[in-house]
Amino acid sequence: MFGLTAMVDFRPLPARAQQPLASQPFDRWILPDGFVKAEFHRLPDGFLLRFPDEADFEILPATSAVTGWPVPDTAPDHFRSLFDNAVLPLIGDHAGGLFLHGSAVTIDGRAAAFLGQSGDGKTTLAGAFAKAGYPFLTEDVIELVPDDDGYQLQPKPSGLRLYADSAAFLTGAEHIDADSDAKFDVADAMRLPFRNEPAPLAAIFVLGADHEAPLGITRLTENRAAQALMPHSFVLDVEDKNRLRGHFSRIVGLCCNTPCYALDYVRDYDELPRVIAAIATAISEVGAAND
Repeated sequence: MFGLTAMVDFRPLPARAQQPLASQPFDRWILPDGFVKAEFHRLPDGFLLRFPDEADFEILPATSAVTGWPVPDTAPDHFRSLFDNAVLPLIGDHAGGLFLHGSAVTIDGRAAAFLGQSGDGKTTLAGAFAKAGYPFLTEDVIELVPDDDGYQLQPKPSGLRLYADSAAFLTGAEHIDADSDAKFDVADAMRLPFRNEPAPLAAIFVLGADHEAPLGITRLTENRAAQALMPHSFVLDVEDKNRLRGHFSRIVGLCCNTPCYALDYVRDYDELPRVIAAIATAISEVGAAND
């Protein structure tokens, strides 16, 4: 992501109100609760990415130029987060990279990646791992770079932004209202360990949507793994068949070379130690099989 940031010419402009668009979006990011997180519109030489009531970004892939306008009430750090955690990986994938929406930690020097929809608990899981002494690598965007032995997961510093209930549990901070809808940065406050170097990817865990399911880690076949990973991808133009085939080919290659698991567990904070132990065991088994 650091190299990609340098390659993209980002021009943030003063805040402006979002005006109705003449075009209809050709794609949307829709959260599990039905909320439209982002809309994709075509421009003559690029795309307009709209985050309703948050920001607009004009993306010109041919020149790697991006212009952004926050809405008046969008905080500067949130505006930058939208660029870093959505726009950049979209551009990176469009250029042939491999980016996934998820968090990651290091276990015995190897990376474990967690993919899930918003609210599935992937950042809370990464925070719990970090609190237990396993350095985190990223909390929102997973960038994978292939090498001779598989893939290197690139570090991405962040604050581990957690919803109030998870932040209150992990930090033990009594001043955090667990019923609040706000998010809190906990990495600095807790001095959580962070690995600032790439780590070899050991396995990918896709979090199940059933938050009451008993603990289970199930190895996915390559075909099922590819299907499970696609919803967590960053694709700028879903109607560009050539680029979509290229993206799918990269996903298939990843699944052919990396163990992928379905991860189910009850979303109860008291269960996290068992979940951490089970994942650490799975990573150790992967490492032993590869040694």
